[in-house]
Order: sequence, then structure tokens, then C-alpha cells
Amino acid sequence: MKKQLYIILLLGFTQILSGCEKWIDFKPKNSVTFGNAFETERDVEAALLGAEQKIRTNMTANPWQPQTYGEYSDYRFPYSNDLLQENSPMSYIYQWIWNYDVIAAANVPLPYLNKVDMSQERQDFYRGCIAFFKAFTYLDLIRRWGDCVLIRDEVEMEPIGKTPWPVVADYAIAQAREAVRLLPEWDELRDADGNAVTHRARPCKGAANAVLAHLCAWKAGCKYIAQPNDRDYDEQALWRTADSACSAIINRPDIYDLEANPYEVCEKTFVDGGRECVFESVFRGYWEELDEMTAGNETNLGRLYESFPVITGRQPGDIKNRTYRILNTTAREMFGEYEVSGETRHDTRRDAWFYNFEEMEQMDEAITGAYAYPYKWRYAKVVSEGWYAGQFMNFDCNKIWFRLADIYLLRAECRARLNNRQGAIDDLNTIRDRANAKRYSESEYNGDLRYAIFKEREKELLMEGQRWFDVLRNGYYKTELYGDFREVSEQDIVDGVFFNALDEALFTDNPLMRQNTYWLKRQ
Repeated sequence: MKKQLYIILLLGFTQILSGCEKWIDFKPKNSVTFGNAFETERDVEAALLGAEQKIRTNMTANPWQPQTYGEYSDYRFPYSNDLLQENSPMSYIYQWIWNYDVIAAANVPLPYLNKVDMSQERQDFYRGCIAFFKAFTYLDLIRRWGDCVLIRDEVEMEPIGKTPWPVVADYAIAQAREAVRLLPEWDELRDADGNAVTHRARPCKGAANAVLAHLCAWKAGCKYIAQPNDRDYDEQALWRTADSACSAIINRPDIYDLEANPYEVCEKTFVDGGRECVFESVFRGYWEELDEMTAGNETNLGRLYESFPVITGRQPGDIKNRTYRILNTTAREMFGEYEVSGETRHDTRRDAWFYNFEEMEQMDEAITGAYAYPYKWRYAKVVSEGWYAGQFMNFDCNKIWFRLADIYLLRAECRARLNNRQGAIDDLNTIRDRANAKRYSESEYNGDLRYAIFKEREKELLMEGQRWFDVLRNGYYKTELYGDFREVSEQDIVDGVFFNALDEALFTDNPLMRQNTYWLKRQ
């Protein structure tokens, strides 16, 4: 594993240099080495732009397992992996090398920061970026694979085994705290030439707080998933840290603010970030710079839900063939109507998240299958030339990793767990008010406020790939997952049933690597 990472680090850094030539001029070298590559601040910036680029290209290449297993849908294929096909362990194998590629790229400039002529402030900024990239990537690793290889700052050439995920979480939390300490707020970001950064793909204090909040919440809520000897920690302290990290973002309305209504979330936030975006990867406007494979990356789950009218060439009847489908009756129930002073109102997310909801609801069910038409991602990018000219390439939008509505509802969950009931209700109502939805009542879900918050996240973040993590963090797998995932035992959970299995290549020349226990038992 270490040998593979070392090769990736060397090759990846060479690609970083060549990939940044448009932006940065380097002195000519007979060969690229770490020692001679970093002579100016712009060299350091180029390396970290490369890490930023790897998040965009690598971590959107195959990012949706196991998240999709928990996505809300009224239909699932009979042999879907979402139903836990325990006799097909090969179907649950996914490759994590793309994550480690990001970590390797982030670590490249670390030993040279104090050798480059730049201010302490800029050194701190780059150290904060490196810490952010590692915390961000480890968050993804522990949520998708659980136990994983812990790479800190050094490249070791000897084989290394996996580290228990709570220990990796501790390292990632420390990195996220360091990023929060060192990084400026978004409105203070400057590049190496002193120019303001206008997109939200660059690490900043708010993005670091979002990672810190999710790391702490995952470790706190998923204590039951850890091995018994790895559960000796105070989850209440973690909930308090997550609450504070969310508040640090929410308390900066000059930088982060909810869009005025759900329609603007679709037309602004999902398109190119905007004020509700906390962290993104930029695709819109840069498609021509991406190779054919990257241009097809799944930046969102739109292609699993959407068909007509967004995807080029699709007809209304094609909605019946989508991987995931939401019935009209479900949309009505989720985003229901209510009376206020004799006036009938409804949650406007029904009209924003779905295309012409009431009109399409009246169409012949032989055409629609009685399914609603998801419409969160509204703009298509089509191929502009060649054999495939005019065909659908992707949704013409950025990849949104964190947005403010998620942060509000995560803080609501933290506060419910910390017995700050009114604070949790206030955050819940903030999101409902934006959608013109009915405000919280103690009669909902028999007074179970935490479950009400879970259901609100289900509605607000519908189709965004968060529900699997929300289900596990709250321990709701027996009622909210699908198929045999509802029937797993406590031992199955500890063994790793909720995590991906490891690719065979990871065991080559590494006698210390071990397969996920649950899937090993079924090989």
C-alpha cells in the first residue's frame, strides 16, 4: 500500500506541475524532484491547486457507494445492492486509491513550506489547506470503508495495515481543528498574487468547520458501529464540538446565508455555489478542460433520479426506468398541505424539487407510472462537437459538498442530543420557514424531535446522498434502510456490513492488509 502511494505521489506531482502550466510559470528543470520544485510561493500554490483538482476529478469518479443504499426511493430493482445481497460480496467492492491520491497530493509540499520565501501568514494558510484536504478525505474514507490506512505526513515504504476508524477519526478531527485555526474566512481568501478567490472550492475556515462538524457527529452517532474496545470516548463532547462548528458557520450571515426559497437552491446553489454553498468543486464553465471520463463523473445523483425534461432526448415515459423513483403520493405526503387561518398552504419544496408537479401528476399513469419528475438539477451540458455532439454529457453545475441547510439541520440534531430542545426546534423551523412548510409541533412523530429532524433532512437533502449517513448516525437502520439491511445483527454491524469491501489490488505485496470482516466471511 505504501509503495503504491509513493508512486502515486511522484507521478501525481508531475501531473500537477504540467496541469497548472496555464496559471503558473516554472523555471525549466532537467527533471522534476521535490527538492527543486518548490522555490516560490506560486510553486506551493500550484501543488495545492493540484490537490483541489484531485478532489474534483478523483472523488467524483465513483463516489456513491454505500450512500445510494440508503437513498429514498419508492422502487428498487429486485437484485439491487441496496437490499443487501450478502451472497454477492464482489458487488460491494470499491476502490479507495482515489482518496489516497488526494492525501498524497496534499502532503507533497508540506516539508518545503518553511523553505520557501513567504510570510508566516501564507505558510499558515497552506498548512491549513493541507490539514483541510486530509480531514475532508478521511471523513469520506471512514464513512464509506470504516477502518482504513492512516497516512499522516510521511511516506513510509514498508507495508502497513488498517487503523480502526475511530482512531482515524481522531486524527482527522485534529486536522480539521488545525484547518479551522489556520485558515482565513472565505471573504479573506487570496491567491499567491493577492487576488481575491471568488469560488468556494478553496479551503477556508467555514469549509473546515463543516468537515469538523460532520467528523464529530459521525464518530459520536456511530459509536455502536465501532469495535467494543474502540468505544471508550465521550460522545457528548463530540456533539458539543459539532454544535460549535456548525454555529461558527451559521453565525457568519455575511458569508453564508440560506437562499430565499427552494427554487433558488436549484437555480443558484446547485448551479454555481452562491451564498448557501459552504464548499464545492467547480465544474461549470470548465468542462472543456476535463477529459472525457472526468466530464462524465457523477457530481450528483441526478442521473439516478432524473429523466425528462432535463436529460437530452428523454421522454415523459422514461421516468419509469430510473434507478430511483418517487411516487406522486409520496411527494404529496412529504411536502404536505396545511391550513392557516382558513388558507391552504403547502411546502414549496414539492414544486421546487419536482418538475411541474401538479400538471405531471395529472398525466396518464400508463405514461408516468404515477411517479413524480425530480428536477433539482435543471440544466444539461451537452457534447459540443464530434460524434456525440448534442448528447447529454452531465448536469451543468458544480459539485456541492456542503450547504448551509445541511449545517442548520446537523446543528439541530446536535442540539436535540444535547437536550437543547428549543434550540433544535428553532433550527428545524428555520429550514421549514424557508420552504413555507408547517412549523414544528410536539404532536409530530409522537414528540420524537430527533426523528423529526431526521425526516426534515430526508426532505431537504432528498436525492443529495446524505440519507445513508443520517440513518446510520441515528441508528435507524431497522426502519429506514431497505431489504435485509434492516435485519443485520449487532455482530454484523461491528464486522462492517455498512461499509464497502476492499479491492483485491490492495492486498498485493501487503501481508498486513485485511478484508472487511463481514464480507470476508461471505467469500
